[in-house]
Amino acid sequence: MSMMMTDNDSNSTAAQPYTSKIAETIMRLHRRGSSSHLTQLLSKIKTSELANILDSFPEHKASEIFTLISPPSHAAQVLELVHVSHRKYILSCCTMDQALAVLKGMSAESRHLRMSELDVDVAKRLTDAMQQTLQQDENDQLLQYERNTAGSIMNTSFFSMPQSITAAAAIQAVQGLSSHESVFYLYVVDEDQHLVGVCSLRKLILADPDKTLKEFTHSRLIKVHVDTPQGIVANQISRYRLLAMPVVDDLGVLVGQITVDDLIDVIQEEHTSSLMKMVGIGSKNTDVLAQSPFRIFRDRVPWLISAFVAYLMISAILDGFEETLSAVVQLAFFFPIVIGMSGNAGSQTGTVIVRGLALGTIHNSHFFKLLFKELGANLIQGLVYGSCLALAAYAIFRSPQLSMAVGPTLTFNIIAASAIAMSLPFFFKRLGADPAVAAGPLALAFIDMVGSINYLVIASLVFNL
Repeated sequence: MSMMMTDNDSNSTAAQPYTSKIAETIMRLHRRGSSSHLTQLLSKIKTSELANILDSFPEHKASEIFTLISPPSHAAQVLELVHVSHRKYILSCCTMDQALAVLKGMSAESRHLRMSELDVDVAKRLTDAMQQTLQQDENDQLLQYERNTAGSIMNTSFFSMPQSITAAAAIQAVQGLSSHESVFYLYVVDEDQHLVGVCSLRKLILADPDKTLKEFTHSRLIKVHVDTPQGIVANQISRYRLLAMPVVDDLGVLVGQITVDDLIDVIQEEHTSSLMKMVGIGSKNTDVLAQSPFRIFRDRVPWLISAFVAYLMISAILDGFEETLSAVVQLAFFFPIVIGMSGNAGSQTGTVIVRGLALGTIHNSHFFKLLFKELGANLIQGLVYGSCLALAAYAIFRSPQLSMAVGPTLTFNIIAASAIAMSLPFFFKRLGADPAVAAGPLALAFIDMVGSINYLVIASLVFNL
C-alpha cells in the first residue's frame, strides 16, 4: 500500500528540525549568559513556537528563559500557551515586578484564570499587588482626560469578549470572574478592540452555545466618546434607562464604561449647578457657613447686575408714564399683581423648558411645537386670571375702564411671559451658553420690563391719555 504525505504533514515535518535548531540556539545563548542576544532572539519567535520550545525545556530552565522575553505583552501571550505545569512554575519563580508586568498584558478574564491555577498564598500576593498596580494605572489614564468628561469618570475595568468566540466560551469566561466583580453587559469587540456590539447576560445564557457572539449581539448600541461632557452621559443613561454606558476613543476602541453608581455624584452636581444658575447664584458651593460674606457677594453680584440694570430701565419707563399714573392713581394699586403674575407664569414655563433641555428630552427641533403648546396653555391661564382681575377691579373701584385696562393686560402679559421664558433657554443654548442662566434673574427682569410697558401702554389707550 502506497502512502501519501499531505501538505500539513510535510510542513510539520519540516518545522520540527527548524524548531529543534531554535531550541538549541536558545539553550546555547542561555549557557553563555548572552542575555541581550537571547532577548532579541526570543522577541522574533512566534508565540506558539516559543511556547512549544519552553515546554520542551525543564521547568527551571524554562522559567529562567521566560524572564528574558520582551516585551511583557509578548511574554503574556507565550505564558497563555505553555503547559499548565510550566505556567504555574514560571509565575511562582518570577519576581513580583516581572509577574505583574506579564499579568497586566493579559485580558481580565485570562488574568483570573491564571490566578486560579496558582497556590492560594501566591495568588493572594499577586492579586493584592495587581489591584494596586491596576488602580494606579487607571488613575494615571484618567488624568489624561479633561475634567468633567466621560474619560475622567469612566471605569477601565469592564468585561469584553471577541466577537469570534462562542456563547459557551463566553459563559465559561463569565463564570471564571471573581465574586466581587459586577457585570452589567457583555461588550463585544473585534480583533482591534473596536466596540462592535453589546449583549445582556440573559441573552447570552439563552443563546445557542455553538453560536458566535457576532451572530446574536446587538450591533446598534448607545455609546459615548471620552470627551463627552459628564452631564450628557448622565442624561443618556437616564433617558435610555441603562445600567452602564460604554466609552470609546477617537478610533472607536473600547476604553472603559460608566455605570449608574459612577454617575450619582455627577447627577447631584449637575442638578445643584442648574438650580444655582436658575436662581442667579454662580457658585456650586452650597455650604454657606464655610464662605465669607465677601465670597458670597462675589459669587452672586455678577448675576444680579443684569437684573439691576433692567429694573433701572423699568423705573425710567415708569417716569415716562408719570401723567398716566397721576391721572389714574388706581393703576398703581394693581401694578404688583399684573407684573407678579406674569413673572410667575414665565418661571413655570422656563423651569419646564430648562429641565427638558438638561435631560435631553427637549431638542432644538421641538421649539415651535412647544411654543404653540405653551402659548395655548398660558392663553387659558391669562383669560382666567385676567377675567378675575377685571371683576375684582370693577368690584373695588366701580370703573369699567379700569377693568378693561387691567384684565386684558394681565392676559397679554402672561402670554408674553411664556413666550419669553421659552425662547430665552433655546437662544442661550444656540449661543453655547447654559440654558439654566436664562431662567434666572435675567429672564424675570426682561419679563417685568415687557409687562410694565404693556400695562402702561394699554392703560393709556383705554383712558385716552
